[in-house]
Amino acid sequence: MPSRQEVIEKLQGFIDASEPLKTQHHTSLEWALWKDEVHMYLRRVLGQQAAADFHNKLIVPFIGPVDLQPYYVRALDAAVTCLHIEKARVERGEYDGAPSDDAPQRSAPPSVFIAHSGEPNALHRLTRFLEALGVKPVIAEWLPFRGRQVPDHARSSMDGCDAAIVFATVSDAVGQRQQPGPGALIETGILQERFGDRVIYLVEKGAHFGPMADGFAHESFTRNCLEKAFHRIVVELRAHKVI
Repeated sequence: MPSRQEVIEKLQGFIDASEPLKTQHHTSLEWALWKDEVHMYLRRVLGQQAAADFHNKLIVPFIGPVDLQPYYVRALDAAVTCLHIEKARVERGEYDGAPSDDAPQRSAPPSVFIAHSGEPNALHRLTRFLEALGVKPVIAEWLPFRGRQVPDHARSSMDGCDAAIVFATVSDAVGQRQQPGPGALIETGILQERFGDRVIYLVEKGAHFGPMADGFAHESFTRNCLEKAFHRIVVELRAHKVI
């Protein structure tokens, strides 16, 4: 079996080779060769589960007679995220040259509460990344309120979560400043009270978060490039032994 460094370099090569595919049609030979090579390598070196996770991200359901290219490009981004995750696992030593499809699974995955504002596409990319990482994303607005007011519902939704993410995308313009929407701002104080230093702050470039997060380290990102935000998530969740 290849060494850890060889696997890391191979996965990075696959990641680099994926970028030019976005300018080509998804039915091209280059797409097909790349997908087949990656799938076969993952299955042979890292195991069936890694190969299945990658393959499943590339499945685009039939949605009628529309241009499917944008959907395939999004699926490609999700599949590349799987490669980043596998690369991170190899880098932190979770590879011994003998892949096993029978590795024990946690009875329940770790969960992370997400306070967010606006921009559903970026939020969906974040939740898909966490799921691929083996982490359950918890978003209060996606859960039944059962008659609770917003603060009480948010607190209840945080129960059992291992950490929290403030995902602050630009939503409102106040004077000359841009700021996140009320969701991220309202829940931040509750998160600091509940999770302390286990809050990860991700703030869209240009957004003014206000005094609530003063003194807390944060990672800035743009909607078209979430890689820095994803890397920060992995670093912080590892540090807190959530993953």
